[in-house]
Amino acid sequence: MSKELWIEAGKMLALDPKVSVKCPDCGEADLKVFDTPAGATHFERHLRCLECGAYNAQLKRIDGV
Repeated sequence: MSKELWIEAGKMLALDPKVSVKCPDCGEADLKVFDTPAGATHFERHLRCLECGAYNAQLKRIDGV
């Protein structure tokens, strides 16, 4: 797992959650992205590869602060 590649994927998806991003681990499939609520001021953006099962998540503020 390349931490730097996951960070880059997260940055791209922070700007546009609908952008196609290849899995940083296997490079074979695009990451599936979905958001879930995480309290009143945050949400979690989940990133999962359906090919190799790699997973990561971002905690984001709803108000953009």
